Amino acid sequence: MASQDSKKTVDPIRRKLLAGIAASAGVAGLAACDSSGSAESEKASVLPNPEDSGIDHIVVLMMENRSFDHYFSWVPGADVMRPNLTLLDSDGNAQSTYDLAPDFQGCANADPSHSYNGGRTHLNDGKMDGFLLTQPVGDRFPIGYYTADSLPFFKGVVENWTLCDRYFSGILGPTQPNRYYMHAGQTDKITNDITFFSQATVWDALKSVGRTGRYYYGDLAGWALVSLEFGGHNPGVENILPFDRFLTDAKNGDLADVTYIDPSMLGEGAGTSNDDHPMADIRKGQVLMNTVYDALRTSPKWEKTLFIINYDEWGGFYDHVVPPLAPVSYEEFKATGNDGRLGFRVPCVVLGPRARRGHIEKRQLDPNSILNMIAWRFGFAPLGARGTTSMNFAEVLDFSSPPNTDAPAFDVPDDASYGLACSAQLSAAQTSFSKERYAEVQKRHVEHLEEWQQLVQAALDAGYTPPK
Repeated sequence: MASQDSKKTVDPIRRKLLAGIAASAGVAGLAACDSSGSAESEKASVLPNPEDSGIDHIVVLMMENRSFDHYFSWVPGADVMRPNLTLLDSDGNAQSTYDLAPDFQGCANADPSHSYNGGRTHLNDGKMDGFLLTQPVGDRFPIGYYTADSLPFFKGVVENWTLCDRYFSGILGPTQPNRYYMHAGQTDKITNDITFFSQATVWDALKSVGRTGRYYYGDLAGWALVSLEFGGHNPGVENILPFDRFLTDAKNGDLADVTYIDPSMLGEGAGTSNDDHPMADIRKGQVLMNTVYDALRTSPKWEKTLFIINYDEWGGFYDHVVPPLAPVSYEEFKATGNDGRLGFRVPCVVLGPRARRGHIEKRQLDPNSILNMIAWRFGFAPLGARGTTSMNFAEVLDFSSPPNTDAPAFDVPDDASYGLACSAQLSAAQTSFSKERYAEVQKRHVEHLEEWQQLVQAALDAGYTPPK
């Protein structure tokens, strides 16, 4: 996935935009026109003084690798794919969308491509029809979907809180560049290799104005990413903590100004993670999100807390909306050749006393929108080239009414049978798959596991030690 390949897709005019000219008023207007087309999108919300917002704690949980259409095509009023959609596979066969349940893991499928180049195959110059072209023939996983009955936590959220149906990930590329966007509003790579980020992050900005930030990890994958790759630009070793500590801190009312939470990711290839990345059991993801929500809604600090759940990227799953372009810095373009394409729509929900109830937000949002809100609330300059073009996420909230602290509990079942290792299903698939297809499925199962394991080992080799 060399950056020189990606540069071939950038024309000379686009190069000028990406070389720092993009952050002009004209580009800001273009981004606004591309966001929705609804009258609502043209209204600028009147925001209170930040210190009077009633938001003292912002919590962001970033899950993995699902698209909006894949999870939310059952939502009335949302912009969703049409029923009974068909796409061609790489052999020219028409394949139809289908309900994946009761298969909640997809162990016998190949992990859908979500690389920088794979995303552009899926986009196919805006035709949005290339999602099966990166799969083994006969593998329909990218056009499968789930319904409300399979997603009890999200069902409760849609009924009671805010769902954003035009939230795009920061870059049409894989996990790590998108997580860089969530921490810094920019990236310096388009692959999942081990690198060291040197730009300002949200953690640097919070420290510069005397504010607090904490990062809680589900397992050592997240710990290694933030400890090693953001070394010198993270919250500090004393503020990089295991997830169990978050549950204790929330219960005790000990929340930082800004909290990021990552799920467990090391078990992705085996199917035992809870991050929603294939081959994870999505029921475990529902349990995790509900656990964080329960910890916050019962916390003494709930009245002044805002909780956002988003996903790092689309994971190769179908979405029908063409992602717009957004500015990148000259430094990012020089390092990566990134063409500025936002990633496909991913799930994003908002919960808290200032969140709108039973609302579908249709204005364009991205990770920089969340960073813009954090900057607005805590008083530092916006991060990255999109500080002036991405909407402030605070505009999604309701400041015209008193905070509504009512937070209903959701019935989200949990069971020890969720998230069993994929080995048995893979063995069964071997008897029915061609040798080539089975080899590709196995290859993709181990790719991300190896990436995370290598990152953890690199952090340990560098002398980092996870908290006891």
